Amino acid sequence: MRLRDSQSWISKTLESAYNTPEATGSNYSFIPTLNPFFALPVVEKVNDAQRIGRNAASHLCNTYWSHFEMSIEDDVETDVPARLFRRALGGAVTDTVVTAGQTWEHEFAMLNPQVGVNLPSFSVPVLLGAASFLFAGCRVDRFRVSQQNNERVRYQADIVGSGKFTTPHGLTSLPALATVPCMDGFRTEVTYVDPAGPTTINLGTAGTLIEWFVELNNNLRRNRRRVGDPVQTVGSGSAAHVRNLPLGQERTTQIGMKLDFVDLTEWTAMTANTTYQDLTITVKGPVIESTNRHEFQIIVPSFAFEVVTPDEDEGDAAISVNVIPFEDSVSKGTITGRIQNATATLV
Repeated sequence: MRLRDSQSWISKTLESAYNTPEATGSNYSFIPTLNPFFALPVVEKVNDAQRIGRNAASHLCNTYWSHFEMSIEDDVETDVPARLFRRALGGAVTDTVVTAGQTWEHEFAMLNPQVGVNLPSFSVPVLLGAASFLFAGCRVDRFRVSQQNNERVRYQADIVGSGKFTTPHGLTSLPALATVPCMDGFRTEVTYVDPAGPTTINLGTAGTLIEWFVELNNNLRRNRRRVGDPVQTVGSGSAAHVRNLPLGQERTTQIGMKLDFVDLTEWTAMTANTTYQDLTITVKGPVIESTNRHEFQIIVPSFAFEVVTPDEDEGDAAISVNVIPFEDSVSKGTITGRIQNATATLV
C-alpha cells in the first residue's frame, strides 16, 4: 500500500460544540497537499518499572490519547488554504458581495484575546486502507505562507486535534480532489505605505523582492488536562482525551523579506525605527468574472524594519529584512486576512 494513496479532508463547517465532528460527508473538502499522510491514534501509557523491587515493568496503564497532529504543505489558493488561514487567525469574518452571484470578499482578523482564547474547531477524516479515522476538536496551530522568486506561493499548516476520534470514520459521499486554481507567482503584489509622503512602495514594480514569508504560531496549549476528562474506548482499551485546546500564552508572528541590495533605504529606516503601514501581500489567481480574480491577501496594519543584514542571491548582493509587526489598535492582533473567491461564505 502506497503512502501517496492516503486521503484526508477538512470540514467546510465548524464544530457546533468542541469535539463534535461534522457528520455529513458532503460538508467536507479534500485536502490538496504535497505531504502524504495517514494517522494511527497513539495511547500514552505509564508502567511500574520505576518501583523499588522491580527490574522491569509488569504491566501497562493507559492514560490519554495523544493529540492528533497533521502537517499540510501545498500551493496557496482560495479554498482549503483560505479556510485554514481564517481558522488560524480566528476572528469573525465579514462577507461582502463584489459582484452579485459571482464574486465575494471575506475579511477577518486575529481573535481578540479579550473576546476569547478558543480558535474555531473543525473535523478531519483521514483514510488509508483499514486506517479510517475521523478526528474531532482540530485547530490550526501554525500557518506559514512564503514565496521564492517568481515561484508559486506555498503555505504550510500544522493542525492539532484533541485526541478524540471515530473509527471507521463513518462518512459517506466524501468529495474527490478538486482542481486547484492557478495562483501564478509572477502576479504576486507586495506593497506598503510610508506615511511621511504618504507614499506607496510597490516591491513588484521596484523588481527587488527575492523572497518573503509570513508565519503565525498560535502555540496551542496541549497540556490542558483535567479531572473528569472524557474517556474513549476502542475494543478493550480506554484512554481519556482533552475537552479543550485553547491558545497558548503567546501568539507569535514572524515576517521576513530578502531584497536586492540597491541602497541604504531599508537600513536607514531600521536605524530610525520608522513605522510603516499596511504591508499588503496579494496572491492572485484566475479571473472569476470581469476584472475580479481569486485573491489571497495578508495585511500587516503597522510595522517596522527590526533588523537589516547583508545577504546574497547567487553571488549578487542582497539584504535580509526582519519585519516586526505592531499590535493593531482595532483587532489587538498583528495581521489580518482578505480572501476574494466565488464562494458566498468562508468559515
